Amino acid sequence: MATPNRAGKRDTGTREKLLDACAEIMLDEGYAAATSRRVAEKVGVQRAVVYYYFPTMDDLYLAVLKRGTQTSLDVQRRALTTERPLHALWDMTVDPRGVQLIMEFMALGNHRKEIRAELAAGAQAFREAQVAALTYILRDHQADQPLPAEVISVLIAAIGRLLVIETGLGITTGHQQTIDLVHQYLGRLETPLR
Repeated sequence: MATPNRAGKRDTGTREKLLDACAEIMLDEGYAAATSRRVAEKVGVQRAVVYYYFPTMDDLYLAVLKRGTQTSLDVQRRALTTERPLHALWDMTVDPRGVQLIMEFMALGNHRKEIRAELAAGAQAFREAQVAALTYILRDHQADQPLPAEVISVLIAAIGRLLVIETGLGITTGHQQTIDLVHQYLGRLETPLR
C-alpha cells in the first residue's frame, strides 16, 4: 500500500530519472521487471535511493502513472487546439509506446487496487476533457453528425488501441482500410460546414 506523500519533495533530478527508468523498464520488459534493483541499476544508484524517494514500489508505480496521466492530459490539450484537432487526437491515441504503457498499468492494476483506481481516475479525467473538447469541435456538425462526442471519444480510443495491440502481435489485416476510414471520417468532421 502506498504511503502518505513524504516522498516527492526531494531532489527532482534524481526523482525524475527514477520515474523515467521505471517507465522505460515497464515498456521494454513489462511491469514485473520494474523492480527496485533494476530501476536503481538503470539510473546508476543504490537500491536504497529508490526507497528514499519512493518508500514502496507501489509509490513509484503510482508516481509514474500520475506523471504519465498529467503528460497525456497536457498533450491532449495541445492536440485539441491544433488546426486538425481530431487527427492530432487520433495520432496521440495510436502512439504505440503510450498504449503499451497503459497496457502494463492495466496488468499491474489487476493485482493492485490502488493502481487500478488511479488508472481509472486518470482515464476518466482524460475522457471527460476529450468529450468536452469534442463537443465544442463538433458543434458545427450537429445536423449531419449522428454520433455524440462521447461515442466518438470511445471509438477513437478503442479502434486506436486495438490497432496498436494487434500490430504488436503481427496482425495487420484490415488495418490500412480502417485507418483510411478513420482519416476520412475525421477529415469530414474537421471541415467547416458552409
